[in-house]
Amino acid sequence: MSFRSTPLLLATSWAAAGLLLAGDAFAHGTMTTPVSRVYACFQGNPENPTNPACAAAKAIGGSQAFYDWNGINQANANGNHQAVVPDGKLCSGNNPTFRGLDVNRSDWQTTPIQPDANGRFTFVFKATAPHATRDWRFFVTREGWQPGSPLRWADLQEFCTLGNTPLSADGTYKLQCTLPQRTGQHVIYNTWQRSDSTEAFYTCMDVRFQGGGGTAPATQWQDAGPVTARGELPVGTTLALRVFNANGNDVERVEATLASGQTAAAQWPLVLARKVNASAQHARVGVLSNGVITPAASATDNRVYLKDGNRFQLDTRVPDAGTPSPGGDFDHVYPAGIGSYVPGQTVVKGTDGKLYACR
Repeated sequence: MSFRSTPLLLATSWAAAGLLLAGDAFAHGTMTTPVSRVYACFQGNPENPTNPACAAAKAIGGSQAFYDWNGINQANANGNHQAVVPDGKLCSGNNPTFRGLDVNRSDWQTTPIQPDANGRFTFVFKATAPHATRDWRFFVTREGWQPGSPLRWADLQEFCTLGNTPLSADGTYKLQCTLPQRTGQHVIYNTWQRSDSTEAFYTCMDVRFQGGGGTAPATQWQDAGPVTARGELPVGTTLALRVFNANGNDVERVEATLASGQTAAAQWPLVLARKVNASAQHARVGVLSNGVITPAASATDNRVYLKDGNRFQLDTRVPDAGTPSPGGDFDHVYPAGIGSYVPGQTVVKGTDGKLYACR
């Protein structure tokens, strides 16, 4: 009997280990401040939800989704969130396991939310499996959106984009954003796109703005001019937004290098805007609407917003296509004064516009 029971115990142990490994593979995280919709249901008794909306979600999709609160994902998003998550399925991330979270109700548990004295709020994301990050994007429902109505992309306005953020010692990501001006009940929607994979994660947060919303960009930022795309750019082009203070000194520089699919006239301003808004301290790029500056896929709609007294310059560096080697009869022309050049000190500007140091 003992001989037979040993393989059974081993098999059971491996099965349990397999379940644990599978759980770890799909365990990633969710927002806890403000609490996400799925995490609120998990905290409120998954089997017998105290919140009526959570009970309705359980009736539609079962309680397992609440236990799997850290896995609302799409494997092949790659930043194209609207392509993989259709209207009406944003809170589930178009993941059938979480379909109950898309139920249209106005009685989801809400979290009061209010900015600090600087108009900013720190979101806290509990990470059960940290990942390399391409970006964090935050959206909020527009003014006039009615709680309980289907959630559509057209109802959302992007208000914050962040880049790679270090994991805190307590296993959370702390994500600081300027809150838009809102009143009453709204949904804040978050996307977390990995940089080491095409996988992305999605979070719905039901919140109630308590007043004193973030300072409107119109008072924080001054319109400094447009970003106008006059045509498509080659793959590998580097865009650099430079910000100068009133004395003409550089205060900030943000670069974005275009990859395949990002070079069209309506696309590269969007790429630049997202990069600037994710990393810049002194600039924002996008379309100002209802107190929020949102990057737009447009050749002409995006504008640069700066703090008072600053100005900007947009540099475009196209990759070198390569210069054919001259023939044997080519007469090399050396620059005037080359005999006085000092290695390590003299810098010259080439005919290609680049700077070269004398060696």
